[in-house]
Amino acid sequence: MYPADRTLNRMIRQTLYSLKRQYGGTVSVYRLNDAQTDVRTGRKTIDKDVFVVRRAVILPVKVSREVIQSISQISANKAFVYGGSFDSGLRKFIIDAADLPDGFAFTDDDWLVYNGRRYEIKAIWEFEFGAAWIVVGKELMGRIPEQVHLVAADSLLSLAAGAGQQ
Repeated sequence: MYPADRTLNRMIRQTLYSLKRQYGGTVSVYRLNDAQTDVRTGRKTIDKDVFVVRRAVILPVKVSREVIQSISQISANKAFVYGGSFDSGLRKFIIDAADLPDGFAFTDDDWLVYNGRRYEIKAIWEFEFGAAWIVVGKELMGRIPEQVHLVAADSLLSLAAGAGQQ
C-alpha cells in the first residue's frame, strides 16, 4: 500500500468514527438465505441471517407520496380513473465495514431494520478501500418489519431476582 493510500484510509476511518458518534444508531442487516412453503400445511419456513450494527450513521428520512395509476389514466375520455397513492421514505445509512463480518457484501435482496421500520435496499455505494458502504433504503409506511429479536439471559432477569427466585 502506498503512503498516500494509508493517509486517505486513516482520514476515512477518522471521519466515519466522528459521524458514528454524532449520528450513530443501531441497525439490523437482514439477509434471506432460503424460503420454503409446505404445500400440505401452507406453513412457510424462512431462513435468514441477522447482522446487528451497533453504530451506523443514520441520515434523515425524506418522505414523499408516490402515485400508481392504471392504464386508464392514459385514456383521455374515461369517467373514472383508478390508481392509488402511498407514502414512502428514503433514508441513507453509512455502515462501517469493520462493524460487519469479513467478506460481507451487500446485495439488493438484503434489507435493513431501523427503529422498528423495514427499509428495502434501493442503491449501494462502496467507499474506497472497502472501508464502508452508503446504503439507500426505501421504507413503505406501515409495512411489518418481521424482525428477529435476540433474547439474552440478562434481559429476562429483573434486578430484584436472585438465584432460585421467580
